[in-house]
Amino acid sequence: MSTSTNIVSVGGGKGGVGKSIVSTNLAVGIALSGQKVVLIDGDFGASNLHALLGINHPPYGFQDFFLKSKSPDSLLIDTGINNLKFISSAGDNPGSANIDAYGIQKIMSLIKKLKANTVVLDLGPGTSFNVLDFFNMSLQSIVMSSPEMTSVMKTFSFIRSALFRRISLHLKNLSNLQKLVDHSHPSKADIETYTVNTLRVNVKKVDPSQVQQINEIIGQFKPSIIINRVRNKKDLLAGNNLVNLVKKYLDVDLKYLGYIAESDRVRDSVEEMVPFLIKDPQSKPSENLQQIIGTLTNTDLHLVK
Repeated sequence: MSTSTNIVSVGGGKGGVGKSIVSTNLAVGIALSGQKVVLIDGDFGASNLHALLGINHPPYGFQDFFLKSKSPDSLLIDTGINNLKFISSAGDNPGSANIDAYGIQKIMSLIKKLKANTVVLDLGPGTSFNVLDFFNMSLQSIVMSSPEMTSVMKTFSFIRSALFRRISLHLKNLSNLQKLVDHSHPSKADIETYTVNTLRVNVKKVDPSQVQQINEIIGQFKPSIIINRVRNKKDLLAGNNLVNLVKKYLDVDLKYLGYIAESDRVRDSVEEMVPFLIKDPQSKPSENLQQIIGTLTNTDLHLVK
């Protein structure tokens, strides 16, 4: 199903890197630029995005979509911010994180039917197939990382997993090739295939006709990266390091969207349940994010308090 809605997914291999905070403020900024935006909490097992918007108890969410067959538009919650609506997650009820493939397809279909210019989808941490499939459905996919080496390596692994998931779905009917990229069952996988060059060599040995299509999938995969909590010039290099790593080992052109400076004002905005872009639009993190939004939307965004 094609859609005219721009879907922006925000993912990451590690929890605590600021995905939810950045997703919320991205949605706020794009909405204040004049677009109709829907922000979706895609962390189905541990939803908390509503609190960042100042919403204590969301009246409904995806559980109503599944249990009560509500229409997509009936799930939209008013945020009090011009042009911005919100859809809450499935809550923290037992089993809410274990959505099957049919349920995931229903949610994807719902997202594509939303009447919005942009949908911002905040994903849960990790590399489960559900997370990767939501990440890969997006026109603009963003990976969050902090500058620490552990976070950088987790971010690289996330990007690699998302790429290999795309290739795995293409090869789903070719089991002798799929084991090269599907590591969900280690006993059946070729765990030596960690780089794209190795993958190409191994695929060529089995079925040379697939190499060209795999190259096309790799060429179409164009994620972006944001580095959060930057404190100094050394931290800024984390983005460039990731761009180089991803190009060298995955042959993917990763776009460095920008960075967000470490600031107590971000922490204060979380505690006060007010997005920092609204609370303090002249702060350094707000300036950083406005530049990122400008790059994403090809607009010149300058907010005033």
